[in-house]
Amino acid sequence: MDAEFDLSTDYHQFTVSDPTADFSDLWEKWTDATIESMFVQGDRYIAVGTARDFNAPVLVRLDSERSFTGTVDRVMTGTLEVPSGVIEVSGPTDNGMTGGKIEVPPGSYGVEVRYFNLGSISDDGIEGKDRYMVTLTKTLNGHFLETGKQERSS
Repeated sequence: MDAEFDLSTDYHQFTVSDPTADFSDLWEKWTDATIESMFVQGDRYIAVGTARDFNAPVLVRLDSERSFTGTVDRVMTGTLEVPSGVIEVSGPTDNGMTGGKIEVPPGSYGVEVRYFNLGSISDDGIEGKDRYMVTLTKTLNGHFLETGKQERSS
């Protein structure tokens, strides 16, 4: 399963979440460190920082080999609890209009976010070839990926 979106990325971010997520703490989770890492781990959500403050392509995949092409500039990992069996992908101010909902088996998922082509953004911050790929992996027996782990490609 995979789904691609052209997400509104106002405020340089988008979220992947369970519909029961409470985003009231998101603003305080964007610290200097998480702005630098471009990743926030929340309770039943993740927020992904983006290079563009406009729209950007986002691919969400589960049991799919589909990918974007280009240079992977950064990889971040975390976890996502999805008790409802629905994942919502959304920009922060679009009320889901550029994103969507994906049905998945309820449970816990390891999350890997790959950031592609971050250096391609125009001076005005609107145009670019940046892409964001979110891979979900169902976890077994509570074994998760290390939250907030960052790997940079060379």
